[in-house]
Amino acid sequence: MPALTPFERITLAVEAQIPLVRAMEAALGREAAHRLVREALDKANRATVAKRGSLLDIPTLAAEFAGFGEGVRYEFETVEQTDSLLRNEVTHCDYAAFMERIGARDLGELLICDGDFAMADELGLKLERTTTCMAGDGHCNFCYSLKAS
Repeated sequence: MPALTPFERITLAVEAQIPLVRAMEAALGREAAHRLVREALDKANRATVAKRGSLLDIPTLAAEFAGFGEGVRYEFETVEQTDSLLRNEVTHCDYAAFMERIGARDLGELLICDGDFAMADELGLKLERTTTCMAGDGHCNFCYSLKAS
C-alpha cells in the first residue's frame, strides 16, 4: 500500500478532529476551546518535528515547502530566497477548498494553518504570515527566516 501524501494524512487527521473541536466549543466556548486545541496541536507538532534531530536550513525548507502540495493543487511562487530567508506566496491551496467542502473552513486556520508557527519555531525558524487562503485572503504570504543564534 502506498504511503499517504501530506494532503491525505492531514485531511484524515483534521476530519477526525472536527467533531472534538465542535464539542469543545459547545462545552467551553469557542475561545477557550481553540486555545486548548492550539496548545495541544502545537505540542504534538513540536514533538513530531523534534524527531528530525536537527534544525532546518533554507534550501531544505524550500524543497520541503514544494513537497507539501504533493497530490493536490497547491500553487505558489518563491518571491525571495537567500541563505537566511524564504518568502513564498501561495495563490491556491486545496486545504482551504477541502475545509470549505466539508463545512469547516472556520476551523481551517486552527487545525491546519496555525500549526506552521510552532513547527517553524521548533526547526530554528521564524515564520511571519499575515494572510491565508483559508481566511479568504486569496493568498498566503509565508516569510521564513533563520532565528538568531
